[in-house]
Amino acid sequence: MTTSLLTSSQETWLWIGTIGMALGALTIGLIGRGLGAQAHHAVASFFVCAIAACAYLLMARGQGDILVTQTDVLLTPIGGIVKSTDKVVFVARYVDWVVTTPLLLIGLIGVAIKQGAGRALVSTAIGADILMIVTGLFGALSIDETNKYTWFIVSCVFFLLVLAVVWGPVRAHAAAAGGEAASLYNKLLGILTVLWFIYPVLWLLGSEGTGTISLNAEVGVFAVIDLLAKVGFGLVLVTGAKKLTDGEAVPASCS
Repeated sequence: MTTSLLTSSQETWLWIGTIGMALGALTIGLIGRGLGAQAHHAVASFFVCAIAACAYLLMARGQGDILVTQTDVLLTPIGGIVKSTDKVVFVARYVDWVVTTPLLLIGLIGVAIKQGAGRALVSTAIGADILMIVTGLFGALSIDETNKYTWFIVSCVFFLLVLAVVWGPVRAHAAAAGGEAASLYNKLLGILTVLWFIYPVLWLLGSEGTGTISLNAEVGVFAVIDLLAKVGFGLVLVTGAKKLTDGEAVPASCS
């Protein structure tokens, strides 16, 4: 008979993540109706939450984690005894992040840069973001301490590159646009920056890093931060985009 590696606490938090992401997707989809030219923000935010809901459902069902050992990587759920040197890695998180974080960046950058402009900035931010996630996964799958922290440092370098792009040239584009667009961009940028800084800290303190905090606490904090970074960010984006749409409609009605 097989058993899941999940504890009841971890399973509860993963179900909270599943339901929260699903409700977030539904809410964003409803708000996004009638956004007109800004509808792409609602579409991207909807799929961010929908993808995350699927990833959390996968983990809640005990299918989204793997056991990393000194000799092998075993798919779970599994039976038997887990050695103290082994660790559980929720790979579904990384599958989620490698898809959803570029969509989040597209939503953020899209507020500052109009379609067709600044394509090199978009490509740079997304490329660095994908490498940030993938190299973080390499570190999570590493048993050797040197390899683990080497990949962690590489991931942080790409994270800093993402921040350099969105705080530098993209923010300059937003400032040039002025008005509601600049205000919305700065609000979204602040939210994303604060929340995204928590991820590497949690990685370092959690089971994939030093193991300073328990896996139960790690799963709970990740669920809360994910909900804020995806559902919270998406709601701020689509409600802000609605204001941009209303603002664009005023001169048209007066002409």
